[in-house]
Amino acid sequence: MIGRSRGLLAACGLSISLAVLAACSTSPPSRFYTLSMETPSSAAQFPGSVSVGPVTVPQVVNRPQFVVDAGGNRVVVLEQRRWAAPLDDVIAEATAQYLGRDLGGARVTVFAQTASSSAQFDVALDVQRFEMIEGSAAVLDVVWTIKRRGASAPPVVGHSSMREPVAAADDPYEALAAAQARALVAVSREIAAGLVQVSSQ
Repeated sequence: MIGRSRGLLAACGLSISLAVLAACSTSPPSRFYTLSMETPSSAAQFPGSVSVGPVTVPQVVNRPQFVVDAGGNRVVVLEQRRWAAPLDDVIAEATAQYLGRDLGGARVTVFAQTASSSAQFDVALDVQRFEMIEGSAAVLDVVWTIKRRGASAPPVVGHSSMREPVAAADDPYEALAAAQARALVAVSREIAAGLVQVSSQ
């Protein structure tokens, strides 16, 4: 009887292990997202080069996974929906891309890149809110600072707050990322206007 019980336990253990492996093998693959999208270039020429960064983000969203507002003071961390890089880097790269287009193809680099050391203007972003509300909207609230290198004048500080509705889509999370990208496009346009103003002073 003891030998038979041990055999049954071993068989059960094997079955459980196989079931766990089967469950792992059928889990959906992770999907990765950025905040980059196509935007038209401005015809105006900006007389200077720009460095974007550093970028700070709220701690609650400072992770690889999407953090979605599910309502009722509840957020959900989605393991299979992830940013393609750390969120602060994703925001910096997309902002540099949008500013380059908004400033007529001006040289815009990211703070961490060695090429940014020769930039004439620094743009820092302090993201106050980065919310993705499931089935509703993306909310982006940013305090940005423009500083001309080597100038004694105080930096210019601006505040942009955007809310973009989520478009209908087969993938609701892709729609959320797209809405957040549109919000960042709008923020970048306000930063670009600030850069033009600072460069003319």
